[in-house]
Amino acid sequence: MKSPNHTRYSLQLLLLTLLACPAQAQQATLYRDTWGVPHIYSNSEPAGMYALGYAQAQDRLRDIYLAVRTAVGRMSEVQGKDMLQQDYIMRLTRNDTIHEEYLAKAPEQLRVNATAFVAGIQAYIDQHPDEAADVAIDLRPWHPLAVGRAMILRWPIGTVMDDLKKGSDPVKPPMGSNQWAVSPNRSADGSAILMSDPHLTWEGLAVLYEARFHAGDLHMNGYYLIGSAMLGIGHNQNVGWALTTGGPDTSDVYKIKFRLGPQPEYQYDDQWKPIKMESFKIPVKDGKPVVRPAFYTHLGPVISEPDMAAGTAFVAASPYFDQTGLYEQFYNMCKVKDVYEFNKILGEHQYNEQNVMSADVKGNISYVRNGATPIRPEGYDWSRPVDGTTSKTAWKGIHPQSDLVHIINPPQGYMQNCNISPANMMVDSPLTPDKYLPYVYNVSWDTNNPRGKRTVALLHDDDSVTLDDAQRITMDVYDILAKPWQKELKAARDQAGSKYRDNAEFQAASSAILAWDGHFTPDATATVLYKFWRLKCGKQLNLSPLGMGQPLAEEVRSTMLDLLAETITQLTEQYGRWNVPWGEVHVVGRAGKYFPVGGADFDSGDKTANFSETLLDVRGEPDKAQPGRYIANNGSMAMIVMMFDKNGVRSFTCTPWGQSGHEDSPHFMDQGEKLYSQRKMKPTFWHKAELLENVESTTHLQLPELK
Repeated sequence: MKSPNHTRYSLQLLLLTLLACPAQAQQATLYRDTWGVPHIYSNSEPAGMYALGYAQAQDRLRDIYLAVRTAVGRMSEVQGKDMLQQDYIMRLTRNDTIHEEYLAKAPEQLRVNATAFVAGIQAYIDQHPDEAADVAIDLRPWHPLAVGRAMILRWPIGTVMDDLKKGSDPVKPPMGSNQWAVSPNRSADGSAILMSDPHLTWEGLAVLYEARFHAGDLHMNGYYLIGSAMLGIGHNQNVGWALTTGGPDTSDVYKIKFRLGPQPEYQYDDQWKPIKMESFKIPVKDGKPVVRPAFYTHLGPVISEPDMAAGTAFVAASPYFDQTGLYEQFYNMCKVKDVYEFNKILGEHQYNEQNVMSADVKGNISYVRNGATPIRPEGYDWSRPVDGTTSKTAWKGIHPQSDLVHIINPPQGYMQNCNISPANMMVDSPLTPDKYLPYVYNVSWDTNNPRGKRTVALLHDDDSVTLDDAQRITMDVYDILAKPWQKELKAARDQAGSKYRDNAEFQAASSAILAWDGHFTPDATATVLYKFWRLKCGKQLNLSPLGMGQPLAEEVRSTMLDLLAETITQLTEQYGRWNVPWGEVHVVGRAGKYFPVGGADFDSGDKTANFSETLLDVRGEPDKAQPGRYIANNGSMAMIVMMFDKNGVRSFTCTPWGQSGHEDSPHFMDQGEKLYSQRKMKPTFWHKAELLENVESTTHLQLPELK
């Protein structure tokens, strides 16, 4: 069934085209498939970009405005004072000014493409001037570049903030993800297989935009940043790439000597140098504009308020604070023919620190622990603020790609990096830390985790991975801690369970946990009890022996049973029964449209003993309107499985909501209901013959004269 909105747009724009098109105008066709996903076809890259911008605006204009506001430091203007620090950081890193100058000097094709993309967004705005007017902002051709850089700056800024804590225990960042690759010699049909599944909070820049693009010789399929034409995750006609958080240490903090009078200065090599000072006037919703000062040294900007009494300040240093070539690098990535060309483009180091896997139609699979990594002088602890008063601590350049952790076509025939150490990417991994500088290898919080362990087990045991296998692994909801906890529960019940022997409800509930197959499926009825019991145990008991594979003490086991009985009572009071299905308590959806969902991510107490996360990693927050229910808002959110062989690329995707941000659209929650909730994936209809059998609407667009 065709979407009424899409049909109306088609008729309007087709009429405009017939009335106004010169014979030689650059045109694009915007198809939408049965999931509402746009497919752009054109002989012209700019015309295709115009159509892509128009499609994004059709689906999510509000999100485009908010993405641009995030990028240029103007969120406080519409969301209030809570966004002041974010706005300040964007301005401090010059994200509101640096791209306009770059775009004026950028390669002509990129400049025209960016201008056309924004023109497409503006064309939709002109037709719907009242839509999202409360957050509207005037758009400029350089804004999509600012959006891209705003997203990647999260990682180096996060590294800086960690260093600023003076090397305290590393904390897992809020961005996780899954990725894995299989060589043709371990796939059933001889394809190279690549999977990407970012785990991000489902809000703001992280809510990616799905589209297919064929214009001129530029071909892109996968997930883009909203408000940008950059393909973040996906493939072209020959190569695909997958990303997860992790990578070398790219950024540092310097401690400097600082004084204000008679003008701001900092000391360097026994000389006082002038500090460049600026001030930012940040508009704030329902309040007066806030003026914040900014100080710049040759090392970088002052990142926190100076300590005037001590005469010191901390400076953030990162290669990414001066770079503007991200869009250019991603554009070039979309033109490569194999993983070797791809890695060469990665070596431009415009993209932030990430685990980057790739695969190609020639059958190659590749991994790079990527990032612009400074060459640092020896003898300093670069995980903490370093002396910034001397040139002895100055960087000596940027490490070439060959210095980074990397491998092509590992002999194991598979690899994964689900935010783990390269040493754990496969059985007998050759990527061991003794071969690299510590800050290049840079493993701290990411040694290993349940997702990495589960993926290695599945890939290592399967020497003939099929497409169905690949999708099944992507959507896997098995808890690797189920068996250890079941073993401990059985031992506790045998050893200390006499007090509950005549309690029929306790016996039924504990037996249900023991009989559970370990999968967090929506219909599983022991899992809610299992989760909340384990959360209680983690808060009240020392579980560290369990994490080391050792039995718990008898008194601990006895308390475990008491906590289980307590949990049974609480669930019965809250839900009317202890065996409430997982999918009644855990749902996916938005705006009143909710569906049962599997998958889990929770922890309490000792991480090794009591941290469970499934490959379909679903985290949620309490539903304020319905206490006791949890709505998914974080985790797996842009999955793509890619199959590469001599005939090209086949790919399959799934997102937790739907293509459109409009509540009245049939594509507002259709993927959540029919795919994500049911752990299924959809074909991307990458080849035109497939698409034409699955078209919902068609719109013809003409590229106007660009200003």
